[in-house]
Amino acid sequence: MFQLLMDLPMPMSYYYMEIVWPQSYPYCVWWTWCEFSLNAISLFLMTWISIERHMLIFQPNTMLQKPWKKWMFHFIPIILCFIYTPTLYFVLVVVSPFCTSLWDYNYLNCGPPCYFTTNFLGQFDFIFNVAIPVFIITLANLALLIRIIYQKMSRNQIIRWQRHRKMLLQLWIVSSLYMGCWLPVTIVWIVQTTVMPSFMADQMDIILFLIYLIPLFLPIICLSTLPDLVKKIVNSVAKPAWNVVGITNNT
Repeated sequence: MFQLLMDLPMPMSYYYMEIVWPQSYPYCVWWTWCEFSLNAISLFLMTWISIERHMLIFQPNTMLQKPWKKWMFHFIPIILCFIYTPTLYFVLVVVSPFCTSLWDYNYLNCGPPCYFTTNFLGQFDFIFNVAIPVFIITLANLALLIRIIYQKMSRNQIIRWQRHRKMLLQLWIVSSLYMGCWLPVTIVWIVQTTVMPSFMADQMDIILFLIYLIPLFLPIICLSTLPDLVKKIVNSVAKPAWNVVGITNNT
């Protein structure tokens, strides 16, 4: 929701006008900080959800048995996801103590921030904040699929799959959206930095556009897996308004 309201209007304006507007330094700093922070928050949240799903299904007592475990394995990781990336990008983009960004208004996001040209900072940012979360999401979903197949083939089934079926379906669909949009970006970046710098350079804007599909399709996917909620929303919107006519007595 935050990305739909705060971030998406800026790239939509760029794609419509084919230039950044308004053309100002503070606007570019705000756009870069906002987009990088929200994208990283969503990636880290999806990463932790993919890991947490294993514990909820296969070791539910680990998280739910005691309050301190619930805080340690559920609330604290989520809080860290919301604190870490905005703070990091505030230092790298807003404060920018290492360099001064020269924004180009002809490019999406006003071009890359200056710390991208610093090998250590640029590589650390992409590897730790993008590549590793994307690969963890992918591996966690593959591992979950393997564990489910193994458990179903096992004669000693101790897990009630009927209870977890809806949650598994919802998270698989959401995880597939993240993997489908972020894996191409990650793979292209790895190829460009290791083997071929010009690999798919002309198509990079199209590949980066995939990231904007996540906040667009995520609400639709979530609603599609919650038919009862959709019915309530439709009924509340389509409910006819009845006009009440009062009767007055004339004396």
